Amino acid sequence: MNNANDTITPSRFTTLDITKIAVVAALYVVITLVIAPISYGPVQFRISESLNFLALHNKRYIWGVSIGVFIANFLTYGPIDMIVGAVSTFIFLYIGRWLGDYLVKMAMQAQFGLLSDQWIRYITLTVVFALSMFTTTTTIVLVGADAAFLPIYLSLALSEFAAMTLGMFIMYPLSKRIDFDR
Repeated sequence: MNNANDTITPSRFTTLDITKIAVVAALYVVITLVIAPISYGPVQFRISESLNFLALHNKRYIWGVSIGVFIANFLTYGPIDMIVGAVSTFIFLYIGRWLGDYLVKMAMQAQFGLLSDQWIRYITLTVVFALSMFTTTTTIVLVGADAAFLPIYLSLALSEFAAMTLGMFIMYPLSKRIDFDR
């Protein structure tokens, strides 16, 4: 899942890497726009968030999903949402990936064999992204939404958890048929 050649530095990307990044960004935008009424606002359900799991297979997809978020967020609160959304996605994908790897190592040391390494990583990323909704909530509150922070945060965290959980059950079987690591 995480190989030594896995890079995050754009200067080391090949043409194929850039193409895969662009395809993932485009997929994120298209999936978000297709379900646009429920993709935006204080209550949102972005099935495109399932593409976050690609970052567990190769770091290049951190760029692809982050660029997709940047473009998709153009339609909401403008530049602030584009920047905050893309940067927080980039950071939390990296954190989720690192934490997932760390928990896999801890599970190995504890000889915890109930879940596969990949399931541990997928579940970890789901929880990290649900908790990360404070960034989106802060953006919504700062741009003038007429609501309190906590109800918006809880709504976003629960909907993100639901979207990521659904995405987990889509992406996990796909990852068994398609080699996302390459």
